[in-house]
Amino acid sequence: MSRENHSRSAPGRAVELSRPHEGSVITARWHTDVESTAITGPDEVVVRVADDASPEVRERGVTSAVLHRINRQVDDMVAEFHLLPSVGAYQVMVRRYIEGRLIELARARGATADGFESDLLPVCVDLAGRGDADPLGALAAATGRSREALGRLLDMARRRNDHDGHPA
Repeated sequence: MSRENHSRSAPGRAVELSRPHEGSVITARWHTDVESTAITGPDEVVVRVADDASPEVRERGVTSAVLHRINRQVDDMVAEFHLLPSVGAYQVMVRRYIEGRLIELARARGATADGFESDLLPVCVDLAGRGDADPLGALAAATGRSREALGRLLDMARRRNDHDGHPA
């Protein structure tokens, strides 16, 4: 968290950000002042039906479908709280980083198909080390592969590294 935000989340004072979304209002609150450089999510997220919601939305209320759609808004609020570029720009930046890093690793390996999974592992570890909230999701978006397929490839890379005596 940047120093600017530490003053925003002083002890005893919550920081609150809200977003309207399809008849709902999503509010994220940070209650703690954590001395960390990690990107942290809110301590609390509240979803409510908006005052100006249509009668149909009011009748349905906050459904599981509404909850599934709020991810982007919470991500945007986390980016705003931590003074990051907008989430869309951040995602583009992460995708470009992943693509460039995979190209570098493929060149070093000789660009053969064998070893692709070994290239994914250090990129995933690096993203996690940089505080990316969902390194597997970022890899999936950048490579066009499913999370499940990438999980299997990363497991294969870990086994290969364990077998070869390399740290994961």
